Amino acid sequence: MIYRIRNWLMATLVLLCAQAGAASLSDLQVSNGNQQARITLSFIGEPEYAVTQDGKRTVALDIKQTGVIQGLPLLFSGNNLVKSIRSGTPKDAQSLRLVVDLTENGKAEAVKRQNGGNYTVVFTIKADAPPPPPPPPVVVKRVETPVVAPRPAEPARNPFKAENDRTTMVTKSNTSTRPAARASTGSGEKSGYCH
Repeated sequence: MIYRIRNWLMATLVLLCAQAGAASLSDLQVSNGNQQARITLSFIGEPEYAVTQDGKRTVALDIKQTGVIQGLPLLFSGNNLVKSIRSGTPKDAQSLRLVVDLTENGKAEAVKRQNGGNYTVVFTIKADAPPPPPPPPVVVKRVETPVVAPRPAEPARNPFKAENDRTTMVTKSNTSTRPAARASTGSGEKSGYCH
């Protein structure tokens, strides 16, 4: 009988130590953007967790803890990477599963930090880079040579005359005309003019 009581006492002690050593989720915070989201889980005690990617738009967080997480589902509106956080079917009876639904394809990574007896696990989810835009369609156009309008004909340029050379013309004169005196020769003929 003492043997049975001792075994029962050891089993109870192991069970109590296991419960005392299990971490419990104390807080969940979400920082949500259109290309990156950060989910911070705060624990009392060191957590055991696993991250699995169920497709490109779903991330599952398995946490070794029993019970129910209050306040789920969390639904996000607007242009955010995380669409919702909800409870999922856990992989075993000692775990809880958080399912994160994404609006775009993304990848998750986790970092655990310790502060005394408290721990935080920061899940960073980054959207996949969008594919480059397709190149613009190639449009082949026939290039037409422009029609050059003929220049009006100009008179040929005098190579001995500068472009700014002016022609001066007299249109009226104040000089009076006078008849010239005639010269006579000895024979009596009139010959030309004399000056």
